[in-house]
Amino acid sequence: MERPGPSGVTGSDASGPDPQLAVTMGFTGFGKKARTFDLEAMFEQTRRTAVERSRKTLEAREKEEEMNREKELRRQSEDLEPTSSSSNVARDCSKSSSRDTSSGESETSSESSDDELIGPPLPLKMAEEPVNHMEEDILGPLPPPLGEDVEDDDDDDDDDSEEEENPVQKIPDSHEITLKHGTKTVSALGLDPSGARLVTGGYDYDVKFWDFAGMDASFKAFRSLQPCECHQIKSLQYSNTGDMILVVSGSSQAKVIDRDGFEVMECIKGDQYIVDMANTKGHTAMLHTGSWHPKIKGEFVTCSNDATVRTWEVENPKKQKSVFKPRTMQGKKVIPTTCTYSRDGNLIAAACQNGSIQIWDRNLTSVVRCLWHPKLNQIMVGTGNGLAKVYYDPNKSQRGAKLCVVKTQRKAKQAETLTQDYIITPHALPMFREPRQRSTRKQLEKDRLDPLKSHKPEPPVAGPGRGGRVGTHGGTLSSYIVKNIALDKTDDSNPREAILRHAKAAEDNPYWVSPAYSKTQPKTMFAQVESDDEEAKNEPEWKKRKI
Repeated sequence: MERPGPSGVTGSDASGPDPQLAVTMGFTGFGKKARTFDLEAMFEQTRRTAVERSRKTLEAREKEEEMNREKELRRQSEDLEPTSSSSNVARDCSKSSSRDTSSGESETSSESSDDELIGPPLPLKMAEEPVNHMEEDILGPLPPPLGEDVEDDDDDDDDDSEEEENPVQKIPDSHEITLKHGTKTVSALGLDPSGARLVTGGYDYDVKFWDFAGMDASFKAFRSLQPCECHQIKSLQYSNTGDMILVVSGSSQAKVIDRDGFEVMECIKGDQYIVDMANTKGHTAMLHTGSWHPKIKGEFVTCSNDATVRTWEVENPKKQKSVFKPRTMQGKKVIPTTCTYSRDGNLIAAACQNGSIQIWDRNLTSVVRCLWHPKLNQIMVGTGNGLAKVYYDPNKSQRGAKLCVVKTQRKAKQAETLTQDYIITPHALPMFREPRQRSTRKQLEKDRLDPLKSHKPEPPVAGPGRGGRVGTHGGTLSSYIVKNIALDKTDDSNPREAILRHAKAAEDNPYWVSPAYSKTQPKTMFAQVESDDEEAKNEPEWKKRKI
C-alpha cells in the first residue's frame, strides 16, 4: 500500500507526475523545472498570429465573393444572350441564306454594337482596365471598384483583430472610484458571490462593509467594526452561500461573522506548551490565511506560524477537525504561508516558506498500527480516528475481506407483536379534571365555616405574660431575660456576717468538711479568748476603720 506523502506523490510515481493529481487540479507539469516567460514577446507573438489568421480569413472571403460575383454575372449574361441573338438573326435573315453566313454576320454586328456605347463615360480606373464584354450587357448602376473596398476592409479588420487579441486592452481600467478605508494598508479584500457587497480589512484592525447598491456618490461604508481587537487583518473571504465571512487576523484564533458583522464562532486557542502540535485543540501562533471549502457548507481551513494546517467546522469551534503538519525533505518543520482547497474539495494544498507546495488528502488519517497476513495477502490498518481499514486486491488476495463483501446485508428481524393502542385524554378522567370556577361569595362562606381558616387572631398579652407567651414589653427571649433576670439586685450586707450566720448549724450538724477529717484531725485546742471589749481595744486603727 502506498500513501501520498506531504507533496502528494506516491512511491511508485516518484519518477513522473501523477496523472490523477493533474486531472484533479486542472493543470499539469508537476515535478518539472519552472520556466521563465517573456510576457511582451508572448503578447507580440499572439498579435502577429491573430493578424495572420485574420488576413488569411479575409483573403478566403474575398475569393469566395469574387467567385460568387462571377457566377452571378455569368448567369445574367446567359439570360440576356438568347434575346440578343434572336434580334440579330431577324435583322440579318434577308442578307444571308445559309446558317454559317448568318452567324458570321451576327458576330460582326455584335462587335460593332459594342464599339458604339451610349451613356456617360466610364470611370478612370474602369477605362484603364480591359473591357469585359460580359459586364456591358448588365443593366443598372456599375459596381464600385473592388480594390479600394478590400484595402479598407483589411485595415478595419486588422484593427479589430488587434483590439480583440491584445489582452492588455481587455483590462477594465478606463474609470475608477476611491473607497476610503483608512490611513493604513488595506491587506484583505472579499466579495460576496453575487458581487453586491465588498468587505475590506487592513492594518488599522478595522473591517468595513461596502454595499454598491446602497452607496451614493460619497462612497461611504455602511458598517465598520474591529472583530479581532488589536490584531491586523490578514484575510477576508465570503462563504459560497454568502451568509458568512471568514476573518483571519494576526492572532491565533480565526473568526466567522455573518453578513452584518455579528460574530458566529471563534476558533479555540491551542496549548503552546505541548510539543506535538497535533495534540492541541487549535493554533498556537499567528495565522496567515484561510479558505472556505468549495462544496461543504461550514468547513474551512487555516494555516499558522505553528507549522500546522487545520480544518474547522462552524458548528464545533472548541476543537479542529483535522491537523496537517508540513515537513521538509529532511523531516523538519516548515511554516505554511497560504492554503486552499482543490476544485472538488478532496485535496488541501499549502505553500511553505521553503518554496515547496505540499498537498494532502482531506480525508487522510495518522496511521497507528499496520498488519499484513501472508496467506490472506491483505493489509489491516488501525487509524487514529477510531476506524480499522482492510486493503485487499480482488485478484491477488485470498479469503478474508473477500468473503464478506460479496454478501448482502442482513435485515434485522423485527418481532411482530399485536398490541392494542389506547388513547388516553388527560381531562377525560375525574382525577385530572380541573375544578370549575365558582363565585367568590360562596367560597368565602365556605371558609367562614372552617375553624382553622376563620380563627380569630389572639390579642397581645397585657401584663407579665401567660401560657408561654411573653408580655407586652418584649416579644423576644432576650427582652424577657433582660426584664426578669438581669435586674439590678445590689446586696449591701456584710459578707462575713452572712457566712457566720450558718456557723451554728455547721457545728451542730457537720456534713461537708468535718466528717472527712474526723479520723485524722487532732483534737482542737483553742486558746483562751479574751473578752470582746479587750480584743477590740488591742486591734489596730486600720482594722477598726475597715470594720
